[in-house]
Formats: sequence, structure tokens, C-alpha cells
Amino acid sequence: MKVTRDSPDLLIVEEMPGLMAVGLSFFTLLFAGIGLLVMSETLPGGLVFLLVGGGMGIAAIGIFVERLQLILDGRTGTATLRSRTIFRHRETVLPLADVLRATGETTLSGGDTSSDPSRVRRRMHRPSLVLSDGAGGEVLHPITEIYDSSRNSGEIVRAVNAWLDARRTRA
Repeated sequence: MKVTRDSPDLLIVEEMPGLMAVGLSFFTLLFAGIGLLVMSETLPGGLVFLLVGGGMGIAAIGIFVERLQLILDGRTGTATLRSRTIFRHRETVLPLADVLRATGETTLSGGDTSSDPSRVRRRMHRPSLVLSDGAGGEVLHPITEIYDSSRNSGEIVRAVNAWLDARRTRA
């Protein structure tokens, strides 16, 4: 994820995995093309390539190619989380006043290390919003469901917190 717009009234953070989309599209077209070529020789074999290979490519695009957006809009007083794939669109709109800060969640990469002690578990991170629950408590709301090992999570947390702090000092 990266900050695409940062002004006093608007912060937009988004992610679009373009390289993955291109790679999976190439995979899908390759299998569909092979299926069409093989179909001229044998219909069942061609259909298998076309439907199974092409279908797996379309499914992978639907699962792994997701555009994520976090929009903090001071003018409307909203925090909007958007997630879009080719199969679905989700949008969550929260009152900006309920957003207390951003934080990073951390976990260890999966896998059982007891059978292979040389396997290293890495720290994985994701940015989350800390929201007021209305009763004086706090609730975590992940910006993304995906943990990763890059430094992007910390950069997003710092950008959101800096934007929120700047708004609070102006008010």
C-alpha cells in the first residue's frame, strides 16, 4: 500500500497489484489459447485446457487481484475502506471522529517449525485502524486482511497518524 494523495482535508492510501494482474492475465490467456489450439485436434482435450486452465486463471485473478483503498476525508468527516475484485465490491464508511489512530498488527509466519528447526518464522505486519467503541474502549479494524513482511505497513501507520495529528492540531 502507498499514499497516493495527502492534503490537509484528504488522505488516500491504496494498493493495486498491477504486476500480479498482468501475470495472471497472461497465464489465463496462455491456457485459453492452448485450449483453442488443442480443440482443433481433439474437442475434449481442448475444453479441458480452456475451462480448467482458463478457469483457474480467472479464479486466481478474482482472489488475488484486489484494489484496496483507505480514504480519510476531513470535509465529509468519514473514513472509507474500499475493497474491489472482479467478483465483489465492499465499502465500509466510518465516522472520522471514531478513528483514534492507526496501529500495526504483527504475527509470525505460519508453519510448524518442530519438524524442521531450520525453518525461520518471520514477522508479518498489517496496518489497522483503532476505533472508539462508543463506551470508552477501543476496537481494531484491519485496513487489509493480508499480513506481509514489507515495511509498507509501518509507513501507512505513520502517514495515517501524522494526518490525524495534523487535523487535531488545526481544530
